[in-house]
Amino acid sequence: MQEIVSFLVQHPEILEQVINGNACLLGVDIEQLVSIIEGFKLLESSIGRPVPFWQTF
Repeated sequence: MQEIVSFLVQHPEILEQVINGNACLLGVDIEQLVSIIEGFKLLESSIGRPVPFWQTF
């Protein structure tokens, strides 16, 4: 799981594609995927602004 999160931190556009239904994460079940998405959103909301690595450049 840590490797997946690290990958998504480095490639936020992939998570956006997963959220939009245009991609999937192999080996990640729906419960794990929901946890990952909620974790990123919670981190963003807890600091009150977009997380720098979450922005698409």
